[in-house]
Amino acid sequence: MKTALRLSTFLVILAMACGFLSGSSSSNSSPRICLIENCAWNSTVNTCARYGRSNLCNRFRNSCALRYKNCVSSTTYTSVNLSQCSGITVGNRGTCGGSSSSSSSSNITPIIIRRG
Repeated sequence: MKTALRLSTFLVILAMACGFLSGSSSSNSSPRICLIENCAWNSTVNTCARYGRSNLCNRFRNSCALRYKNCVSSTTYTSVNLSQCSGITVGNRGTCGGSSSSSSSSNITPIIIRRG
C-alpha cells in the first residue's frame, strides 16, 4: 500500500514537473525533479505563504502544493498565518493581510522634526 502511494505521489510530481517544463519559455532552464514525500495531496486544508520578501501572499490548496511551488520556483515562499490570505482565493496572489492594512500600521508613531 505504501509503495503504491509513493509511486502515485512520484508520478503526480513528475507529471507536474513535466507540465511546468513544457510551459517554460526559457531554453536555459535546467529541469528539476521534486521528490516530495509524506504529503496528503488530496488535503483541502489551505495554506498561506508570503512571496519572497514582498508584501504579497499566495493561498495554496494545501501544504503539498506550497512545498512543490517552493521546489520549482526561483523565489521562495514563507509560510504565514492563514489569516494573512483573507480575501485571496486558492491559487491566487494578493496583498498579505487582506484589504485592510490599517491594523498593521496602527502601532507606528510619526516622528516630527522641527528646525529653526
